[in-house]
Formats: sequence, structure tokens, C-alpha cells
Amino acid sequence: MIEFIQTKILAVMLMGVVLLSSSIANARSIRTPEGNMPLVHWAVVEATEGNMQKIIEIGSRVLAATSSKEAGTYALYGALDVNNPDVMRLLEIYESNEAYRIHSSSEAFQQYRAERFPILKDLKLLEVNAIALEQKDTGTGTIVYMRRLEIEPVQLAKYQQLAIEESKRTVKDVDGVMGMFVTAEYANPNIIHIMEIYKDKTAYEKYINSPACNNFQMKIKPMIIAERTIQNLPTKIVLTNKG
Repeated sequence: MIEFIQTKILAVMLMGVVLLSSSIANARSIRTPEGNMPLVHWAVVEATEGNMQKIIEIGSRVLAATSSKEAGTYALYGALDVNNPDVMRLLEIYESNEAYRIHSSSEAFQQYRAERFPILKDLKLLEVNAIALEQKDTGTGTIVYMRRLEIEPVQLAKYQQLAIEESKRTVKDVDGVMGMFVTAEYANPNIIHIMEIYKDKTAYEKYINSPACNNFQMKIKPMIIAERTIQNLPTKIVLTNKG
């Protein structure tokens, strides 16, 4: 079942181009044509027991091709919770509210929503503001970690600046770190949600054990009230070439 999910998850959630070279790709920030932060939200999709593979198949068959052609649908990056493969968390990035409206009102999306409804247990959307949306120009990631941090409100501005600097540095300078996406809840700006994408397990371990990462963690540790890390099943995220 897990192998099936890993194969299908690419087509339904992830769009972009494949890394064809072993060299380090250039880094970039995802932005609108005007240079602004795009619209971002998180979606948490939970299937009825044992049915996530069916939801993924529906998305692959019905929605993937249409979404990849939508100029304003920048990225749909997601993975399955290792502790509950019936839960899929996605970071969705759109050029604007209008781009999201086009995506969510399309005929393909309406068909996808209708077909998945009988096996959909729960769906939550979380509105967030982007702090950092950094990724390699091209590439594929197989290891995804998601983190939820609660930051001391008085330390929030300092945390955000450190997070921006570390995201940019890491994606630009560290081979195997494919993407760092830092967001803050719209209603609770000191609640931070992060997606980290790595080329493989070796790249992940190399980064988290690096002096630079340890230095960053030491700086932000006193700012953190609470922290939760979500490990995901190995997958295949192909980086977007939009935005």
C-alpha cells in the first residue's frame, strides 16, 4: 500500500520539473510577478480508514493534468503522516485569490471533490501568511518534515528574520536541501508552520547535524514555547517552476 501511495502521490499533489543533473541547482524565492508573497494555505485531508490511496488515485486521474496547466497554481506540495497514512498535509501556493478561485471552481476540481466525498473523513484549511518560500530552481525531494512552533510573541519579529535568513542560506548553499517554507497562522501570527524538503535522508541528516543548523537552533530555542515535528512517509516531490 505504501509503495502505491508513494507512486501516485506525485501526480495528484506535486507539479514541476525533474532534476536532471547532479550539480547544485540555483535557489529562488517563490513570488508573484509583482514581487509579492503569493497566497498560501495548508490543507489537511483525512480519508476514511484505508482509503487515502483511493483519494490519491482520484486526484491523479481527475485533477493533476488540469492543475499543472493553471498558471496561477504555483505549487501543491504534500506528504502522508508516517504515523497515520490516512492523513495528507499539503502546502498550497497560488498567485492570488483569483488564481485559487479558478483552481477550486474548475470542472476538474468539482469532479475530484465529488468523487472523493464518500471516502473523505475530514478536511481542514488553514490560512497563513508566508514568511519564507525558498526552494531550488529544479529538483526532487524524497524526505519531508513539517514543524509547528509556538513563538513568544515579543520574539516574533526576531524569529521571523532569523527564519528568513536561514531558509535563504540553506537552500542556496546546501546541496540536498530542496525547499524551506515558513508560514505563520493568519489569526495567530506566533504559530508557525514549516515544511522542509530534502533530496534524501542523507541530505537531511547532514543538514540537521551541521554547525550552521545547530547555531540557528541555539538562537531560536529560547524563543520557542512549544514545538511539534511531523515525520512523513518517503515520497517524491518535484519542485515547481512557477512563481
